[in-house]
Amino acid sequence: MTKMPRPGEYADLIKSLRRQLEATELEVAKQKWLVNKLLTSFSWRLTRPIRWMANQVRSLRCWVKPSLPKGTICKGEAAIGNATELDVDPAPQAELASRFTDHQRIFLRALLSSSAVVRFPNSDSPEVSVILIPLGRAELTLACLRSLEGPSFKLAEIIVIDNVSSGETLRLLERIEGARIVKTNEKKSLSSASNEGVQQSRGQYLLFVIDDAELLVDSLASALETLKESPDTGVVCGRVIRFDSLLEEAGTIIWSDATYLQYGFGDDPFAPMYMFRREVDSCSAAFMLTPRTVWQRVGGFDETFVSAYYVEDYCARVWEHGLRIIYDPNAIILRHGVPEPVSSGNGNDVHREQREMFGKKHLRLLTDQLSRDNVVVAKARIRNRKKTHLLFLEDRVPHAWLGVGLPRTRSILLSILKQNYFVTFYPLNVVDEEWSSVYSDMPADVEFMVGLGRPALEIFLNNRRGEYETIFVSRPHNMISLRSVIAKNPDWFRNVKLVYDTEALFASREISRRRLEGSPLSEEQCRRLIEEEVALASVADLVICVSEPERAVFRMHGIEHVTVLGHAMVPKPTPLPFEQRKGFLFVGTIHEGLSPNGDSIVWFLTEIFPRIREKLSYVTATIVGANNSEKIGKLAGSGVSAIAHAKDLTDLYNSARVFVAPTRYAAGIPYKVHEAAAYGLPVVATSLLANQLGWQYAPPIAVADDADSFAKKCVEIYTDKAAWSELRISALRRVQVECSLESFDHRVKEILAGSG
Repeated sequence: MTKMPRPGEYADLIKSLRRQLEATELEVAKQKWLVNKLLTSFSWRLTRPIRWMANQVRSLRCWVKPSLPKGTICKGEAAIGNATELDVDPAPQAELASRFTDHQRIFLRALLSSSAVVRFPNSDSPEVSVILIPLGRAELTLACLRSLEGPSFKLAEIIVIDNVSSGETLRLLERIEGARIVKTNEKKSLSSASNEGVQQSRGQYLLFVIDDAELLVDSLASALETLKESPDTGVVCGRVIRFDSLLEEAGTIIWSDATYLQYGFGDDPFAPMYMFRREVDSCSAAFMLTPRTVWQRVGGFDETFVSAYYVEDYCARVWEHGLRIIYDPNAIILRHGVPEPVSSGNGNDVHREQREMFGKKHLRLLTDQLSRDNVVVAKARIRNRKKTHLLFLEDRVPHAWLGVGLPRTRSILLSILKQNYFVTFYPLNVVDEEWSSVYSDMPADVEFMVGLGRPALEIFLNNRRGEYETIFVSRPHNMISLRSVIAKNPDWFRNVKLVYDTEALFASREISRRRLEGSPLSEEQCRRLIEEEVALASVADLVICVSEPERAVFRMHGIEHVTVLGHAMVPKPTPLPFEQRKGFLFVGTIHEGLSPNGDSIVWFLTEIFPRIREKLSYVTATIVGANNSEKIGKLAGSGVSAIAHAKDLTDLYNSARVFVAPTRYAAGIPYKVHEAAAYGLPVVATSLLANQLGWQYAPPIAVADDADSFAKKCVEIYTDKAAWSELRISALRRVQVECSLESFDHRVKEILAGSG
């Protein structure tokens, strides 16, 4: 017979449990801190390509072997959910889950042995109803409930289904305040119990969660934002991460035979292919957000699906109503149960029966699904089969503030998305950048394969064979990287349209630079330099230049399919009047002193600005853009300020009086001049830039080529309100005509159609 503690001993027991709880919380905090430090460390991100490539090699072994049995789960990009074998050792996972359970049991014991309660705010008009069904693991249910206490849930109601609970689960439910406890009369299936919870709910949106799941901060807020963005969204799901820090799934693929695939199972949950928003076939029961109106239209969960396929069935009926299921990577769910892949063997008769039921019920819908035999999984993961898949190769993520041609790349990317394309954007330069920065000004539904770079390009293209109908590559050095892969593996690119955006004729820039430095190239050297660059375009189906003069050079060298695509710019004149503005402004990234921008600023600071200050001693100059040149940093003296990084230039354009573009050698067309003109800021530039823009006749900018003339033009425009206003108005008109967003989109559409 168990000896019961005397009354005085309860206090000692509670103190002991509290000490254990404090120690456990401290240990958990330390572990979370260490994991966070690891995941955010530079070395972890730097070695991601190595880990990713290793996963891809494992993936390729699975996806390219037709003799492999159906249902095999592969690490890497995906894993089939009704597996018969699993490439993951469950022992470490079970040990980790056991440790977590031990920690949570201490929390649970401390709660149940004290007078503490789990308290939730009780909203009179909840926006979201969270429906949770405890499955008999009280410590996991408590962990789940604790994750629902954040600020995102202030306007939520928590509905816990007491599905004939007993033991510690029942005692836990008695400690919950503010939530609604819905008791069932008998033990019900998950689908039936969930339906009963909905009947008792009041929220505009319904969130179904599994009791061994924890929601990370802001997951609900992100999912709600995604749901509200489009009226045709019927379900939002999230990124489900296992307790061993591997991915459980990033959306579900349903095959034509009614089997399913947990996309990303066992992979790095922070790998690029799981970090973008997309339309999917179905989702995990761990987190499913749906509007009440959709729930009512669809008819709730079908209770004939007892334990499996009830979520897949609901999602299939959402498709039938013309609505979408959206995967939101920022809705992050941690699962603490050990994943058990469903087998088609005798031990899973119920699952097999449910699958057969699902197949019969949705036979017509499944005929439009892809077959899992010889399918490109990366294409199947996106439900919208009507989208054309395009791979975009560039230096880096095209943030507008980076300059060096990337703002134009950004315009092209946004225009491509308008043409119903799915885009994978592959930056060939490896740059340490957080995901929050990557998507800070980028569309959430673009896949950015950051961190892989040139070393992994061939492996990536091999793994994605058959996915892309079009490859869009920008800049000569990136075309060189792609050509080397094409030369070794020509079969990979059959039936793939290759579009080459030259961005600029860099040979002409080098020729101008050498001439400026006093060491000009010979005619033969110039000819060879241009021919070598133009020859890169020979493998492309279509070549894009930024100006008519550069197009003429390519055509002269035998490249026939060449078109022109300039800049997209919406005029947005800044409002401050002439009198309230002051100072000169330069915008441009300076990678090195020998770059066009570097030479421009050195020339301006040493030769031009001192001449301006002789006439206008009070004026200042502001240089905006990343600066990697020590020389320029030392030159920025009195009256000169430097701003390394500015995401929004509006205030700077609004406060400055004159924009300077003292560029002496360059190729392409100057984005910065178009941008300054679009902001209504008069520009003083060299004739080189005026010619590149086609503004050499009746130019809407002031033009000068030597230091004396340039300084005089700057002083003239700075002090003459009438001249300033005339340039402002005429430049705005030219930008409106020549950089029309509608015309730009039309040209991109023609290019993608092959008629550019």
